[in-house]
Amino acid sequence: MPLVVPPNLLDEDDGLTIEAEDALLEIFDRYDLDKDGALKDEELDAFAMDTNGDVFDEDTRTEITGFLDVNEKGHLTRKGFLQMYNLQTPNDPEETWKDLQKHGYDANLKLVASRREDTVEKDSNASTNNASKEPQATKKDDANSA
Repeated sequence: MPLVVPPNLLDEDDGLTIEAEDALLEIFDRYDLDKDGALKDEELDAFAMDTNGDVFDEDTRTEITGFLDVNEKGHLTRKGFLQMYNLQTPNDPEETWKDLQKHGYDANLKLVASRREDTVEKDSNASTNNASKEPQATKKDDANSA
């Protein structure tokens, strides 16, 4: 069996590949809830929580607004989001891979699960009672055994 090599995150000039950019922009779009092309504080916090388990500290926020592309309100733009990963990836590709995996991407940069969708689904399941979940599991089990 031939060795399967995952796609590179970086091109020959150490810039993000088109595939990596596409994946990262899809992630950005998930968090840009108001679809204004920038991550306001709440949206950036949600991204940071899902990615790192905590919001960005004040120093990181200052770096973002000082060095990356932001809009007139100081919100991180799509361009700034890619800049962030263009800075991180050449120095720490493993961290970028971890981020991509946390957001549902496999080693081939294919989206296999969306963390945001999983969270929304878990939240909606939590609001239903256990009795309503039981018949669904039974139906699946019946279908699998048929």
